[in-house]
Amino acid sequence: FWTGLAGAALPRAGRDYEEVLSVLACVSFMFTLALIDDDIPIKPADFRDDCRVQLKRQIQIKYIDKVIPNVGLVVEFYNFVQVKDALVYPGDGKNSCGEAWVKVEFNLIVFRPAVDEWMVGSVAGSTKRGLLVSLGFFQDVEIPSANLRTPYVYDSGQGMWVWRFKDEETKETTNFFYEKDELIRFRVTAVKFPDASWPKEMRLKKPMSIVGAVDRDGLGLGVGGRKTDAGKGLLSVSQ
Repeated sequence: FWTGLAGAALPRAGRDYEEVLSVLACVSFMFTLALIDDDIPIKPADFRDDCRVQLKRQIQIKYIDKVIPNVGLVVEFYNFVQVKDALVYPGDGKNSCGEAWVKVEFNLIVFRPAVDEWMVGSVAGSTKRGLLVSLGFFQDVEIPSANLRTPYVYDSGQGMWVWRFKDEETKETTNFFYEKDELIRFRVTAVKFPDASWPKEMRLKKPMSIVGAVDRDGLGLGVGGRKTDAGKGLLSVSQ
């Protein structure tokens, strides 16, 4: 869903823009609204402009494409809930320049899929631990080998995981490789955030990660149709 929108020319203002944001926030469970209460600065040079325009710009700079711990990845500003009083502090010309700090409540569109939600990504690679999956705008998705469809094996020569599919009619076994860049449908088993007690470097390296599985009918490779070409390594099981 998000991959399709990401490739489109999205409107940046007006009614169409609000409708797109509403779709992002409400249609897919993987996106939700997060209510934030924060003090947002406005520089003296921007006092003459519409304060909401400046506040929105500062909020986008501070939050978009960043992970809020235990909340999720912020993808867009949604709306203002309340713009409260502003306080202007004396500037020293170094650390502060007389900014007005405005207390604001606002909603952000946040990416945080629900457990057991189905998603589509692309295989980014294989390790001995399992598969690495990319969603395009989010890279930290891992499918541990224990969550692959059985029976499976790691081909060290190819550096890929393989599903050893056995045809019940012919009793023949065919190897299907989880090749790089192939689309894969998986379900979410966990959304993880680093513990606050971890060193800052570790928390910044992977502020959010998703654990997935392809252990049910309808999950796996070959998204969009059933294929059994072992050379291409594609397979999709219908629900």
